[in-house]
Amino acid sequence: MTLRTLRPAGAAPPTGPTAGHTFDSLVSDACAELLGSLRRADQRRRGEQYIRGLLTAQGRKTARNLAAFVGEGAAEQSLHHFVAGSTWDWGEVRAALARYVDDRLTPDAWVIAPMVVSKAGVRSVGVSRRFVSDLGRVVSCQRSHGLWLASGQTAAPVSWRLTLGGGRSGEGAARQHPGAPGEEENIVRLVAEAAQANRALARPVVMDARAAVLPRLVRGLSLAGLPFMVRVGGNLPLASASGRGPVDHHTGTTSAQQLMEQLKRLSRPVEWRGSLSLVVPHPVVLPGVVPRRTLVLMGVWRGNRRRPADLWLTDLTSWDRGALLRLAMLTEQVDADFDRVSVGVGMRDFEGRSFQGWHRHVTLASIAHTLRLAQPSARGDLGEATAV
Repeated sequence: MTLRTLRPAGAAPPTGPTAGHTFDSLVSDACAELLGSLRRADQRRRGEQYIRGLLTAQGRKTARNLAAFVGEGAAEQSLHHFVAGSTWDWGEVRAALARYVDDRLTPDAWVIAPMVVSKAGVRSVGVSRRFVSDLGRVVSCQRSHGLWLASGQTAAPVSWRLTLGGGRSGEGAARQHPGAPGEEENIVRLVAEAAQANRALARPVVMDARAAVLPRLVRGLSLAGLPFMVRVGGNLPLASASGRGPVDHHTGTTSAQQLMEQLKRLSRPVEWRGSLSLVVPHPVVLPGVVPRRTLVLMGVWRGNRRRPADLWLTDLTSWDRGALLRLAMLTEQVDADFDRVSVGVGMRDFEGRSFQGWHRHVTLASIAHTLRLAQPSARGDLGEATAV
């Protein structure tokens, strides 16, 4: 996996006294390319101002702070209108961003990652009380999913979907409707639409699916032609395709955790970024998925514990354990890049009730994230997973 630096082809890395000018030129060139679908010149100009503000303004990236950076008297109202009340299509900008990132990064996978923003009251779009598994409690928050292009070195978000009311997602009212698609269907749509626009249907989808209805998610990804690597919970019922491991004679299945505990003796060490993990892949069948197909359950141990630290399910049955671990660890790369890059360019900072405004803000923040990666200080270290 290699990184094509996010700068114009043939340009030298930004160093010395001209570095700022080089980055300034990169931002101008990128905005011209990525905002080219905006039909009016004033929209393209506001878009570049907004992106430069996200890259430069201190503190929360509110319209007021961005306007202070722009330095125009009416800038706050204009920038707010540009994201909340304008007419430009964020879908076209996201498609251009996905192509831009794909041309400059050597991505290994699409990674789906949730973004949960705690918010008091209901003044922001999509806010409701939800159970957040990472916190282990119900909180008032805004929940969305980001679609990232990721390699072992760095990752960039290229599309988003906001969940509205009670776990349902879409552009309609924030209340549930009978027959409305669930979160699994919306996740499949998110990645399938981006993959089709980016002509990359064969790229694997990686995500933490412990809270998902797994048969529904697996069926949807398979029908969309998207290979997958998903993290699963220890209680997931599976059938061993080889006959090994304990079996519940009433259901013909065993839990993912019990199966891996029995098979730990078959694990082999795999190195990932200087540390060793024990890894064992094993063929299984997931009940409830038609047609019946063989998948691979992968257990990952760290330290001397009996229980695996992570459990992953994939349809990449021909991949070796080192390649599978490297793919699974892309979720950690995305988490790291979100914390060190996305937060700093205001990905979580949109305030307002506008569904359109939220989508336009995170689209422009995704561009800012990508451009931030052009700076050497923002790049991660390349990591490989190698079987020992």
